[in-house]
Formats: sequence, C-alpha cells, structure tokens
Amino acid sequence: FPDAEGPNAGSQQVGRGKPPTIELPGVDHVYGMKSELNPEGAGAIIGGWQEHAANEKAQPGRDFKKLNRMAILRGQGLNPQQISEFRRSHDARLRAGHERGLAALNLPSAIDPAFVYGIKSGNRASMDALMHNEYANQWEANQNQKQNQYKMEKKIIPVMHTRASLGQRFVEPVPDEKRLFKIKKFEKIPGRLASLYGPLTART
Repeated sequence: FPDAEGPNAGSQQVGRGKPPTIELPGVDHVYGMKSELNPEGAGAIIGGWQEHAANEKAQPGRDFKKLNRMAILRGQGLNPQQISEFRRSHDARLRAGHERGLAALNLPSAIDPAFVYGIKSGNRASMDALMHNEYANQWEANQNQKQNQYKMEKKIIPVMHTRASLGQRFVEPVPDEKRLFKIKKFEKIPGRLASLYGPLTART
C-alpha cells in the first residue's frame, strides 16, 4: 500500500521495525520540547550556599504584657474595652535577639569555610574498585584458596593402622585343599576351563 496512510497501513517484515506510513522530518530533527539550560552549572549550585538574610522591614511581634502594663499605669486598663482602645492608639514591640544583649553565635563554619559538621565515617570504598567488581573477585579468590587448602589437607591425612589391621595385612592366604565335588562318571574327565582352582580344572 504505497499511497495508504494510517497506523495499520503497509506491510511489516518479521524481525524488523514497522516502516512509517507518513513522511517524517529529516535526520537533524529533534523530537520533544527543548529544555533551557541553567547558566549555573551543577558544581556552582552544589558548592554555593545562600545564607539566610533577615528582612529589614520585618518587625517583631507586639508585646502585649508591656501594653497592658502601660495601660494600667495610665489608668486605662481597668476593663477589656479600655485595654482594647489603648492598644489601638499605642504600640510596643518585642525585642529581638540583638536587642536583648545576647552574644552573637559564632559557628566554626563562619570562621573556617572548609569546616564539616558531624562524625567522620570510616574508610571509604574506592569507586573504581566498586565499578570493576574487585571486592567480589577478591572474595571469590579467597574462597578458592580456602577450598584448595582444604583439599590438600584432606589428601595428606595419614592412614592410622591398628594391630588388627596390620595383622590382617601380612597374613598369608591358607591354601584350599578341599577336594572338589564331581559326579562319579566325570571324575576321570579333566576340566576344559581355567579357574582359580587350577589351569585345567573347574568345579562341576
């Protein structure tokens, strides 16, 4: 179907992708939406920290204890209505930390930018060794070495003989002098097969 269009148009070959049925853009075309790169790189974002800066226009909360004390000293804090009217025309704010005379908190990182908080961890694993699977290969080599050592130790284990085993080992075999059983009519006929009892005799 050379002129057909649609997802079901055209023939498909086994083991290959389905050919397009519409005209596609050129090889230089990029599909999707192009993302705008940030002018700051990842190193600048991770390595640079923006510290908190206090807002100069921000004011501390109202000090209601001081307002109530001021209203009572002026004779206007006898009931809730007088206190409410006094708060509308007067104002008192809480003191911030620097106004209370507190010493500034000097952190070690403010003096030494390279200072690191927390407890130092143990020895770090080499990233190159992790990527090349060196730890697993080392463990496998150690296991093979242990297995070979076990096999060698198993081979050199001596056989411990006892008196009974040594006695049975050097005992000469007793000859069998028992007469072989034969039927009377076959007593004078020699055997034709060799056996353990003699080269030309056999049990019948």
